[in-house]
Amino acid sequence: MERLIDEAFFQRLAKLRFIAKGRRKGRLSGRHVSPRAGISLEFADYRQYAPGDDFRYVDWNIYGRLDRILVKTYVHETDLPIYLLVDCSASMSLGIPPKVHYAARLATAIAYLGLRGLDRVGLFPFSEHLGIVVPPRHGMKHLGRIFGALRDTEAGGRTSLDDAISEFLKQTHENGIVFVVSDFLTPGGYEEGFARLRHRGDEPIVVQVLAPEDLHPTATGTTRLVDAESARRLTITIGPRTLREYERRLQQHCSRLRSFLAERRIPYFLAPTRRPLEQLFHEDFRGGGILR
Repeated sequence: MERLIDEAFFQRLAKLRFIAKGRRKGRLSGRHVSPRAGISLEFADYRQYAPGDDFRYVDWNIYGRLDRILVKTYVHETDLPIYLLVDCSASMSLGIPPKVHYAARLATAIAYLGLRGLDRVGLFPFSEHLGIVVPPRHGMKHLGRIFGALRDTEAGGRTSLDDAISEFLKQTHENGIVFVVSDFLTPGGYEEGFARLRHRGDEPIVVQVLAPEDLHPTATGTTRLVDAESARRLTITIGPRTLREYERRLQQHCSRLRSFLAERRIPYFLAPTRRPLEQLFHEDFRGGGILR
């Protein structure tokens, strides 16, 4: 697979960070707000003293004024699990460069930002089932594991997003941000999978990766088509009317996906493989409210 890490590009991303919509329960010290009270520099509220509370957190000024013993509580900042579900099915092998290469570079950049932000990042490549998983870990050394797994990934197999998400939920026990990177060119459904993510409390973010050949095919005349995932073959004569009908159906398919996600307030981003990743991050992701 082509080079995934561009240090100059990563340096230009370095100041960005993810925005978590809700408070999180994490395990490590990080940058995202958690509902658990803890010791940090960010004051949260007061509560009534209870036997056993540490007297260091009693506000003695309030006691002197009101004759009440109140304890200061603090917001504990914690790490945020970031899960990368990357489509590696056969349809992702199409395009120049292949969609799977673009998706891998995108996932590597997301992992870099997450790990730099002290979050745990895990990789879950999928087609019909999950591939070789890289469990969520923290620390910049972990980027090498994710990079290695993505570098060695080859596209193959059919897409079954619902099944892949079901397996993902069985293998993880903590909600977080879930990036789903796929072309979504599959006859199978995705509705059940996203419903399960939402039910667990995850924050899905969808990035639909499409190649120029997907968006605007140029084949004309008598052409033999081969389905990348099912290997079905079809010989047809392609003219302007056929191409217009294809583009109409693709737009209808993508519009249905966007509407489904918008109704559930799930961020959606279209990422043509010709779009530079830096624009995707600085313009689309920041404009869409997932990075700042």
